[in-house]
Amino acid sequence: MAAKAKKANKASRVVPRRKPSSRAKDRGRAKPSTPARRKGGAGAGGRAIRIRMYRVGFGDCFLVSLPAAGKPAHILVDCGVHARGDLKTMPKVVADIAAQTGKRLDLIIASHAHQDHVSGFSKCKDTFRQFSVGEVWLPWTEDPSDPLATKLYRARTQLTMQLAQHFNATGATGWAADAVLNATGNPDAMGLLRSGVNGGKVRYVKGGMKFDDAGAVKGLDIKVLSPPTDQKFLSVMNPPSGDRFLRLSPNGKEEAANAISPFLSKWEDKQKKKNPPLSKSEMESLDTMLDQAEQLAFTLDSVLNNTSIVALMTFGGKNLLFPGDAQYGNWQSWMNSDDGAAILGNLHYYKIAHHGSHNATPKSALDKTPAKAFAAQISTQNTPWPTIPFKKMLDELDQKSSGYVRSDSIPLADVPKAPKGPPFKPQEGFTLGDFWCDYNLPL
Repeated sequence: MAAKAKKANKASRVVPRRKPSSRAKDRGRAKPSTPARRKGGAGAGGRAIRIRMYRVGFGDCFLVSLPAAGKPAHILVDCGVHARGDLKTMPKVVADIAAQTGKRLDLIIASHAHQDHVSGFSKCKDTFRQFSVGEVWLPWTEDPSDPLATKLYRARTQLTMQLAQHFNATGATGWAADAVLNATGNPDAMGLLRSGVNGGKVRYVKGGMKFDDAGAVKGLDIKVLSPPTDQKFLSVMNPPSGDRFLRLSPNGKEEAANAISPFLSKWEDKQKKKNPPLSKSEMESLDTMLDQAEQLAFTLDSVLNNTSIVALMTFGGKNLLFPGDAQYGNWQSWMNSDDGAAILGNLHYYKIAHHGSHNATPKSALDKTPAKAFAAQISTQNTPWPTIPFKKMLDELDQKSSGYVRSDSIPLADVPKAPKGPPFKPQEGFTLGDFWCDYNLPL
């Protein structure tokens, strides 16, 4: 509209230039602090839930805005990006969150402690400290006052450090090393979240909890479906028997103490001297360690994913499912329960778990969802893991959902080398922005 007005002025020099209406300027963009009120995204009363998915790279950041009584309410679900898949958009993402919410978040849900879900709280810590925050939810496994959580946390941290040391010393790169990187370097972000960010009440939640008027938002009910407290669903957080490779000496014998350091020190010393080179047997031992380390790294990654908060939000009769990076053990803990089928059978929105990987969103879960009755968003890209998102899952999602959008379908004009997904396809309720995509769910 503005462009047309400009052409008319230039052609006639008589018609005065008109400023574009606020309606025109805001087309395709949400007004600050106003849940979706635009074509295709509002019900008869012009009211809708807006879910804004930001393009951060390989990570998750979702802002849910509700037309609650009195003033809009805002829930931030995760805010992070993996160091290997970072598009450097986080500062402007957090700036947009501040603009949309007026620096007021009623609830922050940090699904789990992986870098690609929480690192934004560290990268933009100074900005987040300017927010007023109602509540912060973390999984029970991060509760420093819970004896079991503390035990599991220490075991997980020890294994993470050992694997990181191993990969650094061997110079290994690749998917397994990236998985370990995702689990390290997050204490700053987790520290801010455990502090409540800025005045927020901190809750450590677990499967089975229910909250009416969650986050003090009138009419917002949240069922916490996971994480489970039963360790058989979490998988083994203590270093499993496979970590014995960490205690192998170069001659293949087990040592009582943690022998990774002596082995790696010897390896590092020889690398510095470059003479003599590693023997054939030492190289074979190193290869064996790396093979087993990769298996351990992915076990660790899955365990942490299985601690994800799975939150079912209900507002205005609409059900929204946010499962973090839940993998099979997490899903299994609730989807086969008495009301699991009812939950899946009455969805209106689904945030795809674990970036659309092959080991999330079980087929049996999608089988229980209503055909063409729910929309979905996937925060994903194929860097650093080229097998993500998983095509077979996407094919099934295409058949079951009313529509879905991938974050890598959001073009970034200032990041020309960003991984490219399929071109954005206009669909009912979806609106594309400069670095985000909204889904507007009518009430």
